[in-house]
Amino acid sequence: MTKPVITIGTFDGVHKGHQYLLAETVKEARLCKAKSIVITYPIHPLEIIHNKIFPYLLTEPEKREYLIKKIGIDEVYYLNFDKILSQMTAENFLKDILIKQFKPQTILTGYDTHFGINRTGNTEFLKQRALFYNYKIKEVLPLYVNDIIPGSSLIRDLISSGLVSSAFKYLGHYFSIIGTVVSGKKIGRTLGFPTINLQPIEVNKLIPANGVYFTCSKIDNKLYYGATNIGVSPSIKTENKVEIETFLLNFSANVYNQKVELFFIEKIRDEKKFNNQQELINQIFMDIESIKSKIIHFHEWNTLKES
Repeated sequence: MTKPVITIGTFDGVHKGHQYLLAETVKEARLCKAKSIVITYPIHPLEIIHNKIFPYLLTEPEKREYLIKKIGIDEVYYLNFDKILSQMTAENFLKDILIKQFKPQTILTGYDTHFGINRTGNTEFLKQRALFYNYKIKEVLPLYVNDIIPGSSLIRDLISSGLVSSAFKYLGHYFSIIGTVVSGKKIGRTLGFPTINLQPIEVNKLIPANGVYFTCSKIDNKLYYGATNIGVSPSIKTENKVEIETFLLNFSANVYNQKVELFFIEKIRDEKKFNNQQELINQIFMDIESIKSKIIHFHEWNTLKES
């Protein structure tokens, strides 16, 4: 049986840098007529190392696997990253996991590939042991986008600041939240703008900065443009609870308890408090008109359909 070609990483976001490494893995595997395998983790190692859940996640596991396989990877293998694995030396990780379990003919590494306690396993480490363990090592040089190397930390910072359109440049796809539609207070309905209230399926999902966004929702595999407010709605609510509420254009179906994927295209404005209800209604009208004008000039519909 032909030995596989493998790469390893967390791949949160599956951004342009990840995509380049994955595409090179697929290319190498096809040259060798071998299977391409991505070795990753169901839970981000940071959660185990810091022993806490915090909002960092760019890509839900199901979405991450979809994006990885879309590039052409044959198999995604999940390692259970626990306390034992977090204390494993790079040598033991290589010997007992990469070699014993996968028997690779080639290992592809990116500029930031690390494994083992204190991240001591890297490309140089793998090169030094390639002859002994009988594998080839292929180092994939970093990809630059606008003279910047895309990274999950950079993208998290952009999204946390509401700069979702800038994040798109480095992700290569729109940042999205997969969630379930839950019942809200139905205040939007009384204002003439019924909304769907989205509860993320992952408790550690990164949420963009408070504000109003031009978005698109995937419901039953169909796409609907809309205006999404993230925040506490200070003009009409007192709970000080951050919610994700979307008014969908040309949509009126009941979707409670359904799974929806919400794509963030562009931030329209910051959240603000209005003096009265009519001021709020007027602003919502302006937000929707702003989004309608953006739809006319929106050229990334195919990107959304393929996400």
